[in-house]
Amino acid sequence: MWKAIKWISIALGILLLLLVLIVGIYLWKHQRFGFYASGGPLSENQAKYDVTYYDLHLLVNSRERTLAGFTDVVVRSLVDGLDRLELDLIDNFKVRRVSNQDSATLSFKHDDDKLWVDLLEPARKNQIVALRVFYRGKPPVAIRPPWIGGVNWSKDSRGNDWIGLSCQSEGAKIWFPCKDHPSDKPDSAGIHITVPVPYFCASNGLLEKVDTTANGWLTYHWKTRYPINNYNINFSIGIYEKVERPHVTLQGDTMPVVFYYLPEHREKADFHIDMAVDMLKTYRKFYGEYPFWKEKFGLVEVDYLGMEHQTINAYGNKFRYTTIAGQKFDWLMLHEMGHEWWGNKVSVKDWADFWIHEGICTYGEALFRLAKFGEEQYHRKMRSIMKGVQNRSPMIPKRNATSQEAYQGDIYYKGAALMHSLRFWLGDSLFFDRLWHFANDSAYTYRNLVTTDDFLKLFCAGQDSDLVNYLEMFLYTTRLPEVRVDSLGEKTYRLSVPNIDFRMPLEVELGNRIDTLRLGPEPVVVEADSFPRVDPRHWYLIREGKRHPKGRAAF
Repeated sequence: MWKAIKWISIALGILLLLLVLIVGIYLWKHQRFGFYASGGPLSENQAKYDVTYYDLHLLVNSRERTLAGFTDVVVRSLVDGLDRLELDLIDNFKVRRVSNQDSATLSFKHDDDKLWVDLLEPARKNQIVALRVFYRGKPPVAIRPPWIGGVNWSKDSRGNDWIGLSCQSEGAKIWFPCKDHPSDKPDSAGIHITVPVPYFCASNGLLEKVDTTANGWLTYHWKTRYPINNYNINFSIGIYEKVERPHVTLQGDTMPVVFYYLPEHREKADFHIDMAVDMLKTYRKFYGEYPFWKEKFGLVEVDYLGMEHQTINAYGNKFRYTTIAGQKFDWLMLHEMGHEWWGNKVSVKDWADFWIHEGICTYGEALFRLAKFGEEQYHRKMRSIMKGVQNRSPMIPKRNATSQEAYQGDIYYKGAALMHSLRFWLGDSLFFDRLWHFANDSAYTYRNLVTTDDFLKLFCAGQDSDLVNYLEMFLYTTRLPEVRVDSLGEKTYRLSVPNIDFRMPLEVELGNRIDTLRLGPEPVVVEADSFPRVDPRHWYLIREGKRHPKGRAAF
């Protein structure tokens, strides 16, 4: 017996050692010597300045898998006497030189994924300071994009380079020097990418020009004049063709809707771009006009599932469509498009509130079905979403969270369930008015970043404390309401939610009618011809309470 246990233990130890070795080789092969996270507590130095502009000038070499060039970082000092700047740039890159706006060389130190730059003289409060950082190196290779991101050095079906980039969790420090924190969103960005002929580079904003370099390569000059999260600054490179459609805004302006696709998918591109135009019109019914209408809505085909890169959404769902009532649509494109409002226009300043990006965006998939196919399809989608809730840890883990600490499946599914419950609690008129307000009030959009407290103040305005208590329980704990239904005799029942200290509106099916009752720890007695069903349309995530011997608890 003991001998068998001994050999089993040895075998398990060898298997564990082999697993560690395999993982180590894999990470070494992909130059992934650390799993990078974004956000967390803002450092003392980075709290002293805001980034106003990034301007990237990089040559992409697929043969060597390198990036080389320089990035201009323009900041505004928030204090008097700022004499040093702390930037984030992983150690995969070697910094050759740092200069200021007068081309004077500055001293710097680069280690532990940090670039410290000494200014020639201290900056005054509100003074603009510009740095130019020259560097070269190998960015991490994407392991499981977009969740474990980096660069995809892929090949298309014809053997051409097909290069993509994703870095939401890691932050932009894996490819250019930046202040890698969600609380800082530059006013604009320039992206200048040099690639060999005949490759095309798709990026954010508008393509201003294409230059031919001395060695015959092409430099694509893109610029976005909207505030942008650093993880949304992006490029994709390939042998692309383009299809374009006009989108007329509510104000009567015309914006291009563009899809850069691989030539082998030419026959699918027209249908796909027409679908995008229809989705933009559907979403604006709930959220208002597309946020970046002065530039474009862009799609680019990539070799990973997808990502919401502002004005140039990465698409890799391989044209796998959902069909309802004879109408086809792409859930992945719908989801990433939703992020143009939730994540790109309305952005959180702390990854602790990541659920605002993902939860409201996921809920938008149900709203799309509501608009296109009606209430029944909306509820069917919400039931599917709610089945995905794990509820193993709170959606908001702590304040000043990193992207890795905040990221979990429930920021999608439980976040969407929260919005679904709010719709019922507030009623359609008030709920949709506040949703539109959240997406369009300048206090919450573009450079004005948000928190969960902003969300609660807006959606709970004019409501009693019951709603606040419900939402705080839902966001900060894993507790769910436990409904109890007891039979008191023939046709008489007692309903309660004993594990909460507030009351909540719940639909109750009483025979052939549905009433809305405010239920809480104090029991409510009802009469019905059959056993009551609480929340029959599943507006809430609730648990079964204790079963009465003469009856059963409601879902």
